[in-house]
Amino acid sequence: MRIKSLIMTTMTLLTGLGAHACGADSLIIMHGFPADEAGIGQGVSACFAGLIDDSIVMAGGCNFPVNTLEPDSRKKYYKGIYAARSGQADQLHWKQIGLLPEPLAYGVSVVCDNSMIIVGGMNGEGSRKAAYRIRIADGKAQVSLLPSLPCTADNMAGAMVGRHLYVAGGMMDGKASCRVLCLDIDHPDDGWKDIKPFPGIMRVQPVAGSMGGKRFCLFGGFAPAGCGEEARLAMDGCAYDETTGEWVLLDGPEDDKGNPLFVGGGASVNLGEDSLLVMGGVNKEVFLAAVNHPQPDYLTHPVEWYRFNPYTLLYSKEGWRVIGENAATARAGAALVLTEQGLYVIGGELKPRVRSSSVVKYTVY
Repeated sequence: MRIKSLIMTTMTLLTGLGAHACGADSLIIMHGFPADEAGIGQGVSACFAGLIDDSIVMAGGCNFPVNTLEPDSRKKYYKGIYAARSGQADQLHWKQIGLLPEPLAYGVSVVCDNSMIIVGGMNGEGSRKAAYRIRIADGKAQVSLLPSLPCTADNMAGAMVGRHLYVAGGMMDGKASCRVLCLDIDHPDDGWKDIKPFPGIMRVQPVAGSMGGKRFCLFGGFAPAGCGEEARLAMDGCAYDETTGEWVLLDGPEDDKGNPLFVGGGASVNLGEDSLLVMGGVNKEVFLAAVNHPQPDYLTHPVEWYRFNPYTLLYSKEGWRVIGENAATARAGAALVLTEQGLYVIGGELKPRVRSSSVVKYTVY
């Protein structure tokens, strides 16, 4: 019954977002961010997050806590697991409830069976292949192992499609990849299986979701420079149909003026079986110029110069539409957590190197 209630709530949330265009009346700036690990209070990106019981759970993430914009600043990865109740007005009281086996960021997290599954990622020692399940018992995080990936993987995307967990793209074994892997949650001992690779260019930092309970969808991402070619962006999407075993191409999103939008580096969450919400990500022109023609002053500009994507987008059977625009969600590497009280946007980058310790909530109407 709780699952049905949450789905109904998501549709109410969707109606509220559309009606209010994600304006100030639908957005609450929350107070409180984890502070138990030195440096984490400055905010993180690429953390893992989800809903367990009635608690928002976040784990891991990374930032540049010392001399953030200096050339020799070092990225720090975190391993704390934190929880906060989701129904606390504009205040989140975070409590550290456990630790990941190692510091991690840039992996995949999904909610399944009142637990959070995290897959892959990376830390200061490189890309990882482990998969973990996090449950909460007596107020403490219980971390158990799931089968490891057959390769290291980071900066990929993933989603649940029915009882199947998919991860796709990103960097696999250190190379940009079109590889797709699937784990049957009901038969985990069978391990990860290779699915037919997705078509087109590689997709590093894409977003993903499911449609209709039988399709795994992938949007955005970029192919790094290599073999004499500059980096390229994937402006479209594709979907794997479990019933046919084939991929189909999908249109990418557009802004309210009909201009193509790049959602690479953004965040996504399913609103029921037939709608996917996507927000944030980098600006396509600024990002391409930076990776293909880097300039020495790239890190020195104000936040507004980088023009991160401020749009909240909805993908459904009818295609894409813009349902809101707000500078508070113009972030890359944020995490989304859907609850019965609203949609929480956690952390992320405001500009390269600079993380946010802000959590914003879109309320339910």
